Amino acid sequence: MNTEEIKYLLKKYNDQTASPQEKKLIEEWYEHVNGEELQPSEFSETEIKSQSFSNIQSRIKAHANVKKPKQIKLFSAWFFRAAIVLITLSAGLYLYLKQTESNVPVIISKVNKTEIIPGGDNAILSLADGSKVVLNKTADGQIADQSGVKIIKTKSGELLYRFVGDPNASATAMNTVSTPRGGQYHLILADGTEVWLNAASSVKFPAAFAGNERKVEVTGEVYFEVSKNKAKPFIVHTDQSDIKVLGTHFNVNTYDDEEYQRTTLLEGSIEMKTGNQKVLLTPGQQANIGGKSGAIKIREIDDLEAVIGWTNGYFQFEKSDLQSVMRQVSRWYNTTVNYNGTIPAKQYTGKIPRSVNVAKLIEMLSYTGIHCSVEHNEITVNPR
Repeated sequence: MNTEEIKYLLKKYNDQTASPQEKKLIEEWYEHVNGEELQPSEFSETEIKSQSFSNIQSRIKAHANVKKPKQIKLFSAWFFRAAIVLITLSAGLYLYLKQTESNVPVIISKVNKTEIIPGGDNAILSLADGSKVVLNKTADGQIADQSGVKIIKTKSGELLYRFVGDPNASATAMNTVSTPRGGQYHLILADGTEVWLNAASSVKFPAAFAGNERKVEVTGEVYFEVSKNKAKPFIVHTDQSDIKVLGTHFNVNTYDDEEYQRTTLLEGSIEMKTGNQKVLLTPGQQANIGGKSGAIKIREIDDLEAVIGWTNGYFQFEKSDLQSVMRQVSRWYNTTVNYNGTIPAKQYTGKIPRSVNVAKLIEMLSYTGIHCSVEHNEITVNPR
């Protein structure tokens, strides 16, 4: 195959529009070049940076080493092969990010010296007695004991609530875990429910669940894998709704600067209630609350992985507008985003690691037509 044929087939392969025969051709080509150094002459300089497959593979493995929801599998063998091919064509990018409207020439924006860094595991635990624990600065081991519930920071950095006494005695001990901008955290509640917090988020909960329900309150964005208990429903309260579940996996995005509160169901079923309206969600559905009516609107989600990409260490976009993309960047890098000129009405689809430094992030975004500069620790989006 010549260069143009390879480029054409790679695009179809990664758009998942290739025929079985075309997929076979690309995979055979990949096996043929696997481990070899690609020369600049094989593709234009703006498409590759002559990076070897072995270097790309090691970088993927490094960025894939993140805590993931235990029942969400994102890295299939097909995806791994496709990612390597895509990375090669994207001038050393870790993953593919495309603009949905038209091809845009690559312009690498200048990045001045900056202190902007990606976020990490960073949260504050507020205990019932009013004391606060900065979790990323706390040693592993037991942090506190609240009426028979031991609070432990594990070696892997998670916060674990271990019930050892009378749940009624500790039910009134309300705790809050909150993340700052540029923070994330994973904790396991006393009933075994797992909770992932995105940046600028919080979850308030009792040390142990007594009575006939398990109720928590959230802000920001939180992903739940709820432990099953038919006799004791799990209720998530936000400023706009109550979400009732028995045991399921779902994501709640309730940031104040987003137009809608979005609740997305991955597994099981949930009951959404706001005002006098009540709906039941099935897997693959998203409930949006907001707008002028404030009513619940249900829509089908084609790519559930995009919704929880943040739990697996990625920004993941699915037909997102520019401001939505940059709000995620702003929260994770704890920086202000400014716009120079008119904001383009375009949509973006793709994913990039949240672990990259701001210079690499801006380089990646430039390949989609989002051209940025950094000055005074702020990111400015510029017209092309």
